[in-house]
Amino acid sequence: MTTTDHVADYACYRRGCRREECRTADRNYRKRYELQRLRGIPAVIPGRTVAAHLRTLIASGRTVRGIATMTGVSERAIGYILHGQASVTRSRALALLAVQPLAEAPRVDPTGTIRRIQALAHIGWPVALTAKKAGYTPSYLFNIMAGRVPTIPRDVASRLAIVYRQHSHQPGPSEYTRSIARRNGWHGPLAWDDIDDPACQPEQAPPYEPATKYERDPDKRAEIEHLYLLGESVPSIAKQLGNNEKYIADQLGAILRDRARRAQKTRTRRLHTEQELAA
Repeated sequence: MTTTDHVADYACYRRGCRREECRTADRNYRKRYELQRLRGIPAVIPGRTVAAHLRTLIASGRTVRGIATMTGVSERAIGYILHGQASVTRSRALALLAVQPLAEAPRVDPTGTIRRIQALAHIGWPVALTAKKAGYTPSYLFNIMAGRVPTIPRDVASRLAIVYRQHSHQPGPSEYTRSIARRNGWHGPLAWDDIDDPACQPEQAPPYEPATKYERDPDKRAEIEHLYLLGESVPSIAKQLGNNEKYIADQLGAILRDRARRAQKTRTRRLHTEQELAA
């Protein structure tokens, strides 16, 4: 191995490499370590100090993935620190502590973000998986959902909105998450005409009763929408209606797009009304 990074060379030597550059890196590393010891400089830094800084970075809008890219510290290692690792090596800690929070960014009401996280859970997407896809820690999302964060950076809301758009028409992998969502009274994607409007009330679907063959529409969209609103997964809907899962998923995609267009029209009309009243 040839590298200018003495830490990497040192690690290479400890793994058994005996190239001269790695041997030299090991000697230099041990000298630096001994010098720091004699000067009273600790080899490790308390994990709680680094974790507190990481939480500040995340609260400012930085993501775990972004921090990992900037510092070379893996996302997994950052996760261990956030979850209570007792100490962090000095070099790794200094790299993380050198990262500065993002400048104060516009902040927004978290209502829409909370509803999106809950809606994804309603259809089987665990909060931890949603957090991972957005580049945040599960604890940060749980803090938002618990109301401990009165406003959130616009970037956080945007990232979670992207994850929501990508997965709100696909069933998640966890039946356990679905049961938790139902137990907590969380609503699915189809319950909201305007998911970002705090005044919007969720649509409550009555129990499902199969339509007769004379009442059933050819595309079964009304029944698909009804079952999905109740929290049924795509496989479950396909089984109940006698269609394949791809057909159900395609119809759901169209339903969600139609609802999104209607919500946008509603927001536009409301904005025009507010502007007229303010004029």
